Amino acid sequence: MSRLRTLTAAVAASALLLTGCGAGETTMVGGIRDPFVISTYGTGTSTYADTAAVSDAVSVATGARVRIITSDTAIGRMAAMKSGAAAMGRLGDEYIFGFEGLNEFANEDWGPQDTRVVWAPLSPHSLMTRERDGIETPADLKGKKVPKITANPSVNQKIDAYLAYGGLTRDDVTEVNLAYGEQPEALQQGQIDVLYQQVYGSSLYELESQLPVSWIDLDPDDEGAVARVEELAPSINILDFEGAPAQEEGEKTYGFVYTLPITAMADTDEDEVYALVSAMADTFERYENTTINTPRWNPEEVEDTPREAPYHPGLIRWLEEHDRWSPEAQKRQDELLERGERLDEEWAAFQETDPDADEELAGWIEWRAAHDLGKITDDPDAVE
Repeated sequence: MSRLRTLTAAVAASALLLTGCGAGETTMVGGIRDPFVISTYGTGTSTYADTAAVSDAVSVATGARVRIITSDTAIGRMAAMKSGAAAMGRLGDEYIFGFEGLNEFANEDWGPQDTRVVWAPLSPHSLMTRERDGIETPADLKGKKVPKITANPSVNQKIDAYLAYGGLTRDDVTEVNLAYGEQPEALQQGQIDVLYQQVYGSSLYELESQLPVSWIDLDPDDEGAVARVEELAPSINILDFEGAPAQEEGEKTYGFVYTLPITAMADTDEDEVYALVSAMADTFERYENTTINTPRWNPEEVEDTPREAPYHPGLIRWLEEHDRWSPEAQKRQDELLERGERLDEEWAAFQETDPDADEELAGWIEWRAAHDLGKITDDPDAVE
């Protein structure tokens, strides 16, 4: 219960930040716009709690008002950025899908987006089940009720990757459509047999207090299973986590650990991004122990090499100043920037074919394959 109180306190401490943006001209305070608005997941999630804790520290450090707007959907979080309602977002893999123009972004209103990573702390995620059901490995999910999260391709891809680890696909399970934030109650009510979330969400501690639950554990040394995961989701690391609900003190469970980065659009001012990054790094000790996951925001531990979307120049400037930007990182950055230009060009050419709206995603995937623009992999030298 102490962990739940810690998370709840982080949310409560930032409640004043959850107001709508006021009218009037935006000004710059401490190097960032005031108010500075960031979009992210809903208030019951660990992602929100982390973002609230960091936002509070940045607000104190810069003097700017930092506000959070939430959405359960990838499109909702990205739309806030695209419309200008939010300066940046703490996002799931929609920053990758947006960059690639895939899933919900494969339509004439979106297409490839020039997303840029601003700060990349790692976060653990896993599948939680009811203890009584005896589901211990992904292979045990065969025939079970598995969520398909509305308008959230990032989460759905991770669930697919868990299934792939167990040698399964969606054809081997029963899909249940629901929103991301509905999962804990749906698991409790038996509507689903498993949920997928960042492991420190306050809603999961509440669920643990009402129902015996457990985590599905992975074997990081199962090379075949790990390869299947990497094939679907190159950004994932299989690492251990502890201190989550349903874990004893000191107990470790292996799950998916990857970045839910703060993301901006490419045209966001470099000086503003640099100011925000500097504020997050300089105030780390202030928020380090606010939630169980904020220690992973340590400036020395955030990812410093691009994977599937380019880094923002403001972040690169900070990394260079702290001897964290390598030739390998620059090579990857250049490849991703070139890929972004090609994606824009090919999307424009694809749109000239006047694709059927109902078949646009499938057509775009076929177009990409035909023009040597398949999914970029974790290997900086390879495009498959």
